[in-house]
Amino acid sequence: MFQIAYFQMAGAGKTRNQDALFDGTAVRQVKLHKTRLSEVAGAVRLAVADGVFSSPAPHLASRFWMEAFAREGDAEGLFLRRLHNSFCDTLADRYFGSASTFASVIVEANGLCRICNVGDSRIYHISAAGRWQQISYDHTVLADLIEQGEAQPDTEYAGIYYALAHCLVADYEENHFKIFTNSLTLQKGEAVLVCSDGLHDALAHNRLEELWNAYHSLSDKLEALRRAVKRIPFHDDCSVAVCLI
Repeated sequence: MFQIAYFQMAGAGKTRNQDALFDGTAVRQVKLHKTRLSEVAGAVRLAVADGVFSSPAPHLASRFWMEAFAREGDAEGLFLRRLHNSFCDTLADRYFGSASTFASVIVEANGLCRICNVGDSRIYHISAAGRWQQISYDHTVLADLIEQGEAQPDTEYAGIYYALAHCLVADYEENHFKIFTNSLTLQKGEAVLVCSDGLHDALAHNRLEELWNAYHSLSDKLEALRRAVKRIPFHDDCSVAVCLI
């Protein structure tokens, strides 16, 4: 049996959420959903898409990919390449260059967890002891430089280096985006969490662990995260979904 919980919150002062979220049953894209909790006996499918704010119609880009995942998404992200032309057909004529990140989690009944991401929406494995480990890959300029040995992982760099190197863009020529995949098997008491950068940009790693471990129930843990983000001035859109075994 799995516990599923999610919340969604538009950024400070915004009237529209540019994130979209799939909670296993429906696509969500609202100004505010406080934490909602459910239980699932079979396989679990969760995903988040974060519309790139500087693109023409980020809310439409994120919505397209969440609806596509809900309809025909696979664990390896093959549908992302298969539907990229359809994405462009839908948005490129009127909203050329609209863009979104993507991250998904599929957990089988036996605990096998397969993840996929493009961009900087993240996926974390949370141990039974409450330790957080990022298991997705940030497709940023800095991450690419680190991978190439041209930057150091523990060094602070100018903001430009945190820009996206890969995302899903409504441009027929932008079809060489990287897709990261990974897998692990969840054990009892462990969780996998998928989120837009509105969470991890707002709260440092140690703060995420601190808030998670301060509460017992899954709904209380997520509400603590949501409230902490909300207290930050000018916080971004934030969408979070988690599966606990």
